Amino acid sequence: MILLTIIVFILVLGALILVHEFSHFIFAKRTGMRVEEFGLGYPPRVIGFFKENNRWRFFWGSKEPKTKSTVYSLNLIPFGGFNKIYGMESREKKPDSFWSKSIGKRAMVISAGVLGNFLLTVILLSIGYCLGLPQIVEGKVPVEAKEVGIQIILVNRNSPAESAGIKIGDKILKIKTQDSEVKVVKEVKDVQDLIKKNLGQPIIITLKRGNKILEKEVIPRKNPPKGQGPIGIALAKTARIPYPWYESILKGFENTFLLTGATFEAFFQLLKAAIIKEVPSGVELTGPIGIGSLIFQMIDLGWIYVLQFTAILSLNLAILNILPFPALDGGRLIFLLIEKIRKKPVKIEIENLVNQIGFVLLIILMIAVTFKDIQRLWG
Repeated sequence: MILLTIIVFILVLGALILVHEFSHFIFAKRTGMRVEEFGLGYPPRVIGFFKENNRWRFFWGSKEPKTKSTVYSLNLIPFGGFNKIYGMESREKKPDSFWSKSIGKRAMVISAGVLGNFLLTVILLSIGYCLGLPQIVEGKVPVEAKEVGIQIILVNRNSPAESAGIKIGDKILKIKTQDSEVKVVKEVKDVQDLIKKNLGQPIIITLKRGNKILEKEVIPRKNPPKGQGPIGIALAKTARIPYPWYESILKGFENTFLLTGATFEAFFQLLKAAIIKEVPSGVELTGPIGIGSLIFQMIDLGWIYVLQFTAILSLNLAILNILPFPALDGGRLIFLLIEKIRKKPVKIEIENLVNQIGFVLLIILMIAVTFKDIQRLWG
C-alpha cells in the first residue's frame, strides 16, 4: 500500500506539473517565443532530446547542445518542472525572445499555467460526475444513485473518533450499544440519536472504508469542546450519482467555480490567521507529506476519490500560483502591471532580488508546513 501511494503521489503531482508547464509552453510557442528547454523535474538533467533536420537527437547529462530547437529534458529531482524561454531572464529583445513581445502576450504566457490547471480541474470533475462522484444527498434519493450511506465528512482533532482511528470518508453501517442493541443506520439522525443516548458509555461503530469493513469502539463525551459533537465527527448522507456527459461538463464547470470561491476564502482565512494569530477552524496548509497522507486515504476509499482529490489539488495549484507573491506567476504579473503603469519595466536587478526573496520565503514556508505535517502524523 505504501509503494502504491508513492507511485500515485508521483503520478498525480507529475501530471499537475506537466499540465501547468505544458500550458506555459504552448502559449509561448503560439506567441512566437522560443522555448530553449522544457523540463520535467529540476536539474541536474538526466537525459535530453531535441528535433533537428527532421531527426530526434538524444544526449545524456548536463551538457548544453548547440541547437535553436527546444530541448526536452527529464531531470533528477522529480517534483517540479520548468520552461526556459529565450530572453526571459536576460531581457534580450530579439524577435523570438520573451521581452520582444507585448505586455499582453507576456501576461498570457505567464497566466497560461494557471489556466491549464483550472481547465484540468473542470475535465477531471466532469469525468467524475459522469462516473458518479460522491456527493451529499438531501431529500429524496435519486433512482440512479449508487453507494448511498451515512458518511463521515469531518473528524475533529484530539477527538474520540480520531483516537479510535475513524477517518474522513468512512461510512457508518451500524452501531452496537452497551445493552447489545445493534442498529443499522440509514439516516444521519439515527447516528446522532444513538450517540446521545449513550454519552459516557462505549459504543461499537461498524464502518465501511473502501472495500473493508471495520469496527471501532468509541466513548461519546458528555461535555465536548465548543463546536464539536460527543465523538467529534460531522456526518452527511451521501451517494454516487452518475450524470449524462453533457450534464457532467456543466457540473464540472459549475463546481470548479464554486470550489474556486471556497479556496480563495480559505486562503483569506489563513492570511487573516497569520495577522491576528488565530487558527481558523477546518482550514490548514499542508505540504508534500500531508498530501501523500491524504492520497493514502483516498486510495483506501476508492479511485473515484483519488480522481476528485487530484481535481482539488489542480485547482489549489492554480490559485496558489496566481497569488500576487514574488516568484509565483501572480508575482510576475504584478511586475508586468507596474511596467504597464510606468511605461518601462522594473530594473532586472530589483525584480530578480524580489523573486529570490520570495522564493526563499516559499521554501521556508514549505519546510515549516512539512514539519507540521510530520508532527500531525507522528506527534
